[in-house]
Amino acid sequence: MRLPQDLANLLAVAIRDLIWYKRNVYSFLEECSVPKSIMLELQRMPRNTETVKKVHYVLNQLAKKGEEGFEISLRILTKVYYWKDLHTVSHDRKEQAVQSLKALREGYDRYRAEREHQREKEKKMHAERVQRIRISGLDHGRFQAFRDEFDRIHAMTDPHQRGNLFEDLMNRIFDYYCEESKGPFKRTGEQIDGAFYFDKHWYYVEIRWTKEQASAADVSVLRDRAKDAFGGDTKALFISFNGFTRECLESLRGKCDERVVLMDGCDLHCVLDCQIAFDVLIAEKQGAVVQNREPFVTANEIIQTRGKK
Repeated sequence: MRLPQDLANLLAVAIRDLIWYKRNVYSFLEECSVPKSIMLELQRMPRNTETVKKVHYVLNQLAKKGEEGFEISLRILTKVYYWKDLHTVSHDRKEQAVQSLKALREGYDRYRAEREHQREKEKKMHAERVQRIRISGLDHGRFQAFRDEFDRIHAMTDPHQRGNLFEDLMNRIFDYYCEESKGPFKRTGEQIDGAFYFDKHWYYVEIRWTKEQASAADVSVLRDRAKDAFGGDTKALFISFNGFTRECLESLRGKCDERVVLMDGCDLHCVLDCQIAFDVLIAEKQGAVVQNREPFVTANEIIQTRGKK
């Protein structure tokens, strides 16, 4: 870290005009805790080296020492900023010294204002990050509402109505567990049942409750939609309440570029029964895809493995 060049220039000139004599400049720098190694190099410079150049040399060497050097530079700057010993400046130099001190103070005030503004922006940015990844507070009533809603949906005989309500329930679950949830949306020529942001990725979701198990072709459609998503490495979650065909699972096993995570009704039961959190389940399933190229690990298998650990 280093002082901005324009502020360093004002500081060097102010030191020259306020302190003037080189031996006094050396004493001042030593009082500010400039390391002896830098002071020795400073004193080895030719006697006719200008004070401004010497101050710049010190500031440059301090900049190489990281945070510690920067703190010393700020100490030098602060001492000069609050300089009150103008009565020792000779009459013929006093006007210039006063002008140099004024210019430094104005420059330092701008610098502090800019630093404070930057820090406020950093605080705001950090607050937004904390807000984005904040875990929702525990809500027992909401958990029970999820279970009650699922029981009501499970008893329905109209598959179309059941599918719509199941989609709505899952999107409310996404909203509870994930950093951000967008719900269903349409793109040109296609419908996305849900989208949520989790673990640095957006997920497209297919939510299905049909008599038939999902096929490889069904999963492929969702994978292609995720691949074609604009602006990043979008992943996908395929929820098929009645599971997936053997042919589907075999076609996915061992693939090195898979981005679709699979979830079935048994997995959902484990989530609603609070045996495993939805976000933990998705992270574990994603880990199985990445580490073992395993397309479908059940929630029960994950729970058993975690219990052994």
